[in-house]
Amino acid sequence: MTKDDWKDRLAPALSTSLREVSDRITRTSAVQTWLHEASFEAARGVAEMQGMQAEAMGYMHMIQDLEATFPELVAAVDELTDGAASLDLDWRPLTPNFSRVTLTFDWDQDVKMFYRLDARTETAVREALQAVAEALPTSDPFPNRPNTATGVVAHDGRALAVQAVQSRDAGAETSRLAFTLLPKDRSPLEDVDRRRATHALVQYFASGQASGSQGSD
Repeated sequence: MTKDDWKDRLAPALSTSLREVSDRITRTSAVQTWLHEASFEAARGVAEMQGMQAEAMGYMHMIQDLEATFPELVAAVDELTDGAASLDLDWRPLTPNFSRVTLTFDWDQDVKMFYRLDARTETAVREALQAVAEALPTSDPFPNRPNTATGVVAHDGRALAVQAVQSRDAGAETSRLAFTLLPKDRSPLEDVDRRRATHALVQYFASGQASGSQGSD
């Protein structure tokens, strides 16, 4: 597959589910063949050694081989995510047939989706925030146990993680939606409503600084 083929295949799923992106990569015949051969080869290497170090060496070998075997895929992921994501593997040495190719982002949070802003406007940012909110679990949160979903939003080579938090106080009939912005280059901006999150994201991509008062109206 060419770089453009990969982009066409992956782009529709990026803003909704990275799990679906993983499926779209892993299910291709070329990747299936590579996974079968590379997983068993690496598993044999691990079996000849012992310990976590052996498994780590097998994993690194597979990552290097994946990138060398599918440079068009590497380039497609880099372009689609403004360089924010890279290929990764959910490698299972004991059950190699269940190994998967995934995307990884350099954040501690479990990233569910990626959104690439086409414009640095409030309208575009509101759509990005809505996309992250739509990744929340469909079930209502329990008191003191909020639902969360994290997405990475990027524009013009810069990216930050945005976490949607749906919470419900004890005794409350309705839940409350807030956002936390998690830039790499400064402290997080926590528990802001949609309006303040929108303003902060516009400012972040305009000036390189996520700003705004904490709390919500």
